[in-house]
Amino acid sequence: MLRTKLLLFMIIISVFCLSQNSYARLSTLTGGLTLGYDFDETKYERPNIEGATPIENHYFKQLSFAPLLLLETTSSIDSLSIRFNPSFTYSLETYQSDIDHNFYISAYRDFTSRLRLEFSNGFIYTNDPELLEEEITSDYNRGRRRYWTNDFNFNSTYAYGTESSVGAGYTYRILRNDDTGPGGYEDYDRHVADLSLQHQFNAAWNIDITGSYTRGLFDQPDPVVVEAIEGEVEDLSNDLSEYRAITTVNWIFSPRKTFYSSYDFIGSDYDAILRNNTNLHNLTFGAQYQHTRQLSFELGGGPSYEKTETFDANWDYNALFNLNYDIAQHTSIVASVEKGFDIENFSQNNNSLGRDEGLTDFWEWRLNFSHELVADLTATLFAAYRDERQEIILHSIISSVDSGTDLATIDNEEFREESTFDRDIYRAGGSLSYDFLRWYTAAVSYTYRQQESERINDSYDEHRVYLTLSVQKELLRW
Repeated sequence: MLRTKLLLFMIIISVFCLSQNSYARLSTLTGGLTLGYDFDETKYERPNIEGATPIENHYFKQLSFAPLLLLETTSSIDSLSIRFNPSFTYSLETYQSDIDHNFYISAYRDFTSRLRLEFSNGFIYTNDPELLEEEITSDYNRGRRRYWTNDFNFNSTYAYGTESSVGAGYTYRILRNDDTGPGGYEDYDRHVADLSLQHQFNAAWNIDITGSYTRGLFDQPDPVVVEAIEGEVEDLSNDLSEYRAITTVNWIFSPRKTFYSSYDFIGSDYDAILRNNTNLHNLTFGAQYQHTRQLSFELGGGPSYEKTETFDANWDYNALFNLNYDIAQHTSIVASVEKGFDIENFSQNNNSLGRDEGLTDFWEWRLNFSHELVADLTATLFAAYRDERQEIILHSIISSVDSGTDLATIDNEEFREESTFDRDIYRAGGSLSYDFLRWYTAAVSYTYRQQESERINDSYDEHRVYLTLSVQKELLRW
């Protein structure tokens, strides 16, 4: 098996990056080292429900030593980049050492002037919440538990005209948690196949279409088995199929003004019969305006329609506002407000006690500020707030069955309302980075996160301080 994987890896590299001698090639090897100190404190709100067991507060102090090797080789038709960045860590709380891994490879090759193939693969093993790609804002690795992910991606793009192309791709994502015992966290495999089309009709009109099919396969830490309504016992599989499609039509009214309309569809089809399949439709009309070279806006909104099996359909709305403002040459502000709906099916927080999944209605505000104080000294600040209402219908069904409630006697819409919980997430922080002596960088960052939730053991405050001293230098060029 190992020999087969190695052979496949060598074939991919050969196909992508062995170019003819007539193409000039530039290759570089860069080395580096980062010393870090990581402090993280998480305090949970004590549940006020009798019999509920609170989660213990978490304190995390860690030293890290992370070497870096970066190989890059490019020509006019292809490119290859390989990054190897392990980290040797030592906990000042448990006095134990560990090794984190961070490996990434990416490549592309233009087989013709119109056809490009791209490949990437990334492997991460760590407890750092910042390295885990978040599906949603509430999808956060609190408690600093260890996990590993592997993301494989392959894409092809064929350009058949000016600003016109078709594409196809495949992504395979794996999530594994170290804590998979009783009360542990759920693992999953995620397969995604996607297609895309970009077509320019003329200088004023173009269309962008993307579609994807996702198959999610989940491995639960503790199999959930309940007695179905018919009296039979059913294993509640979390496996699902997800369908997504977005179509956007753009009208370039002038070099500074663009009007657009977009249609977004999300459909979830669950394997378990006790899970309710859901379809979500969002229609958005908007405009983008480049007021000056420094200031641009985007404003949009429209109706949203949602239908979940066995429940009434619902109408609502979606809206967004974005602002980008370069105040000066070295200062910028990015702000956004979004109101929308999503169907959340993948989260690294899912365990036997609760799941971050379901139809979600949210408001989200974001503000980012960046300023270069002096040469080589940069400061950033950010603040964000998310207010979301998420349905946990399956959890309510299981609780009702366990308590002996006859589901046939419950009003559907009242049951759905009682199965929805509120969650507020506040985030703020900043960083200060200083480049000196050509190859060195010193940085400090602080992040504050507060979560208020109606779910038990889901409310907490977190403070994180991260100090680093890095050196990075090109070692070889040929």
